[in-house]
Amino acid sequence: MENQRPTASIIFPEQYGEAARALGRAFIDDPPIRVVLPEPHDPVERARLLTIFFEAILGIQRGSGEPVIGVVIENKVVGAAIVEGAGAASIGNMLMHGIARVPGLIRSVGWAGMVRGIRLQGELLNHHPREPHLYLNFLGVDPDYQRHHCGSAILDELKRLAALRSSLSGVYLETGTEQNVAYYTSRGYEILGELRPLDCRMWRMLQRRR
Repeated sequence: MENQRPTASIIFPEQYGEAARALGRAFIDDPPIRVVLPEPHDPVERARLLTIFFEAILGIQRGSGEPVIGVVIENKVVGAAIVEGAGAASIGNMLMHGIARVPGLIRSVGWAGMVRGIRLQGELLNHHPREPHLYLNFLGVDPDYQRHHCGSAILDELKRLAALRSSLSGVYLETGTEQNVAYYTSRGYEILGELRPLDCRMWRMLQRRR
């Protein structure tokens, strides 16, 4: 694994369970996720609840027909990105495709967490670029596989997909982790501005299509 650079590609619904586990472990300390799910503090229990959360989010993704990009190592999904296409994203669209997933969301973050999540996501969506773009909603790599270029492989694939469509401005994301800003900048993303949804500092970033 050390000598072979991973590649990223579309993953399929039967792999979503593995993707949810990888994302659940990756987002234990993510600041926006802390806003949605402030407790418990125990990392094992947080990973368990966040796995349920991402299982629900991936179910919504499947229902809406949006893609999931992943990295597979040793026949296991170790990193994944939840992406939205160039269509206008909205809370209403998410809820329309997510009715069946509400029980899972409630089990993971509770009613109060759902409300906080909808408020946070609504504020983020209100500040998306006006130009059509790919939206990188979540990107996470299992901690056991970090520093093996899995995240870079996913970003490379998104860059490639954006380059195929002349109508897109590029790939857009938000991050609430300050250390990630330098990482994304090194990958060609520029800072468009900052937000503080629910008092959580976040950076808006865009990698322009070239």
